[in-house]
Amino acid sequence: MTRSRRWFALTIIAAVTVAAVTVAPSCGSLRERMFLKKGNELYVGQKFEEAIAQYDQLLQLNPKSWDANHNEAMAYMALYHPGSEHPKDKAFAEKGIAAFERALALTPPSTDEREKTEKYYLSFLSSTGDKDKAIAYLEKQLESRPKDLSLINQIATLYQKKGDFTKSLEYFEKRANMDPNNKETWYTLGVNCWARSYHGGVAVSQEEREQVVEKGIQALDKALAIDPDYFDALSYINLIYREKAKALATVGKNAEAGQAIAKADEYQKRAIDVRKAQQAKAKSG
Repeated sequence: MTRSRRWFALTIIAAVTVAAVTVAPSCGSLRERMFLKKGNELYVGQKFEEAIAQYDQLLQLNPKSWDANHNEAMAYMALYHPGSEHPKDKAFAEKGIAAFERALALTPPSTDEREKTEKYYLSFLSSTGDKDKAIAYLEKQLESRPKDLSLINQIATLYQKKGDFTKSLEYFEKRANMDPNNKETWYTLGVNCWARSYHGGVAVSQEEREQVVEKGIQALDKALAIDPDYFDALSYINLIYREKAKALATVGKNAEAGQAIAKADEYQKRAIDVRKAQQAKAKSG
């Protein structure tokens, strides 16, 4: 095992439940406990494929065992080389994701355990590059947790990483509207609007650029209405006004472009003044 693989495996060793399955002491349950105990010992010893063989035998007896499904998923995740196209790694990914999904369909030992397992599942999907499955899972969760701002932010970020900026901005805006007194939500929306215009290049049409720039300006204005000395928002509203100037100049609206540059310069000066005031305060404090 390489150094990086060994480090990754060690980071998830603690996630395995080493306690025996709490079932009635029947003959079947004793066999389940035996397979679980042996599997966990092999897992802790980093003999992941041998551990999986033990969990598989437990699952033949009890397919609804949370411990076996969860621990098998973790073992497959430990075996997987992130980004690898090797057939063996593809099989590890496929089987590990299936095991996570079986576990998440069951009643977990606790809410905390479910949340941790959900995070590992999403991390595994991220490492395999399966953003669509991660988004689908989170959007399904959002149906029952429609006010979960963290969940909405996760979805927005995944769409961003996928390159679907329209959906990403939709979710960032949804989050901001649900938490309108939080300056950071408006700032995040504004920054992502700027990024779409600045990094989008020729992939962004003139119409989209004009719309996204205006949306970004409005978002950053709202952040600054909450905190007029919000340095980061001042910095980015300066930048997004420069994007507006470029968009206007492209269609020959040079006078309006000049006005946008003047606004950018105004916000740039405010940002510099705020930073100087913050630094002076830090020195005197």
